[in-house]
Amino acid sequence: MVLLAIEDPRRRYRAERALAVLQPLLETTLVAATSELVIADEPERIARLRQAHPAALLLVLLTERHDAAGALDAGADAVLARDAPAELRARVRALLRRLPCAAPGGLAVGPLQIDVRARRVALAGAPLALRPREFALLACLASEPGRVFTKRELVRLCWGGHEPPARSRALETQIVRLRRRLGRHAALLVTVWSVGYVLTKPR
Repeated sequence: MVLLAIEDPRRRYRAERALAVLQPLLETTLVAATSELVIADEPERIARLRQAHPAALLLVLLTERHDAAGALDAGADAVLARDAPAELRARVRALLRRLPCAAPGGLAVGPLQIDVRARRVALAGAPLALRPREFALLACLASEPGRVFTKRELVRLCWGGHEPPARSRALETQIVRLRRRLGRHAALLVTVWSVGYVLTKPR
């Protein structure tokens, strides 16, 4: 999820146009498929946004009233002095490159072939239909086969900033569904007890 914070409500129209230009870029990524425009007229509001959306990419569109250092200290990932769509896209691309699950192209793990941009999965050469959350989870694990992703990591990355309640078993439910989809290849998805999950490399 991408949050674009503006301090002057009068700039809403131009900021909304910038987000509209940004949306096609977000749709080709795994973890930032949505965007939202919010009003943040003080650093404290930026801090509250960061606390409420710890996994979101938070960008701040500044005017002369606020300084960049204050916005960054409050939790912003980047600040922009103007709402130029090209600069906005470039900043978001730079931030997405740092995320472990933002793979730009295809992924392959054993019998799995994942086309991230087209959001298509093939298993042993046959198309595999997945729901959006299942796809995000599988692609995230496949981005680094053999690496154990903690449960907290997967929730933050695959829920795009909208984390389920602390006691929710949303992640476990998605894992069960994903294993069912994988069928006889379900053993590729391994539980590391008390830690998280890993997509194993076939021997």
